[in-house]
Amino acid sequence: MTEKNGLEYPQNYDVVVKWLAEAFRGQTLEAIGVETGHIVDVFGFEPVDIAVRIGRVDVMFRDDAGKVFHLEEQRNLKRSDLYRFAAHHFMAARKWGDGLTDIVLASGDVFAGDKAVVTESGVYRPVVVDFSERDGEKRLGEIKDQIREGTFGNWLELVFLPLYGKMTGKLREKFAENAIRFETELFKAKMIPATLLAATLILSNKMIPKDRLEEIWEEIKMLDILEIAHEKGKSVGIEEGKSLGIEEGKSLGIKEGKALGILENTRAMLFDALAEKFDVVPKGVLEKIRSIEDVDILKVLFKKVFKYDDIEQFEGLLARY
Repeated sequence: MTEKNGLEYPQNYDVVVKWLAEAFRGQTLEAIGVETGHIVDVFGFEPVDIAVRIGRVDVMFRDDAGKVFHLEEQRNLKRSDLYRFAAHHFMAARKWGDGLTDIVLASGDVFAGDKAVVTESGVYRPVVVDFSERDGEKRLGEIKDQIREGTFGNWLELVFLPLYGKMTGKLREKFAENAIRFETELFKAKMIPATLLAATLILSNKMIPKDRLEEIWEEIKMLDILEIAHEKGKSVGIEEGKSLGIEEGKSLGIKEGKALGILENTRAMLFDALAEKFDVVPKGVLEKIRSIEDVDILKVLFKKVFKYDDIEQFEGLLARY
C-alpha cells in the first residue's frame, strides 16, 4: 500500500481561504510572518485573461493603510510557478495599483535558490513564506506551553501547522492529526472559532487517509462552522428590523435574517466545496441545489462531497432529494 506523503496532492484551498477570510478581518497577517495593518477588506480577484484551470488569484486583502496583498498557497514550489504568479501579479496590479504585494505560502518540497523572476525589463519578487523550514513538532510544543502560560495570541497560525516541516508518510499523517486534535480541544474550550478548526481540517484532507479523516470529520462536528452563518443572519435580521422602526419589525427581522443567513451561507459553502473537489460542476447540479430550501438537506450534501471520487456519484445522491 502506497503511503500518502502529504506533498503531492492538490488541496481545497479556495474553501479554506473563504473561511480564513472571515477570521482575518480586523486582524493582521502577522500569523504568517508578514507585517501589515489591520485587514478591513477581503475579496477575490480572478484574472479573466487566464483560464481558471491554469491558476487563479485566491484571495486579496486590503489593510487600514490602503495596501493590498494577494495571498496564494503553493505546495512543492518550483521556479516555474513563479512565472505563473508573475503573470497574475501584474494583471492584478493593473486593477489594484502598484502597491500590490504578493505573498506565497510555500510548503512541501520547496526549490532552493532565489525566489524571484528577473528579466532585462523588470523584477518579480513575492514575499515567500517557506513552511518547510519550520519544525512542526517543536512549534506545536511551544504553542501548547504558551497557551498554558497565557502568552499565546497568534491563533491564526494554528491553521497552517500541518504544513510545517518536511515530514512524509505516517509522520506527516500523525502530526496533522495531532494538530487537529489539539485544535479540537481549544474549540471545545471556546478558545478558537469554528473557522480555524474547519480550515485546518480541510487543509489536511490529503495528509490523512480518507476513512480516518471522515471519522475525525464526524467526531468534531465540522459543520459547527454554520454557527457563523447563524450569527451573520442574525445581524442582517437586526438591521432589517431596525429599518422598520418598530419592535415587531426588529423581531421579525432577526428571525427571518437567521433563517436566510444560514440557508444562503450553507448553499454557498456547498457550491465552494463542489468546485474545489470536482473543478467542473454541471449546471443541472447547481440549479438543483439552488432549488433546495431545507438547510438540513444542504448540510447532508455538504458532508458527502469529500466522500465521493467523481461528480456522477454526487449527482446520484442529489437525485434522491
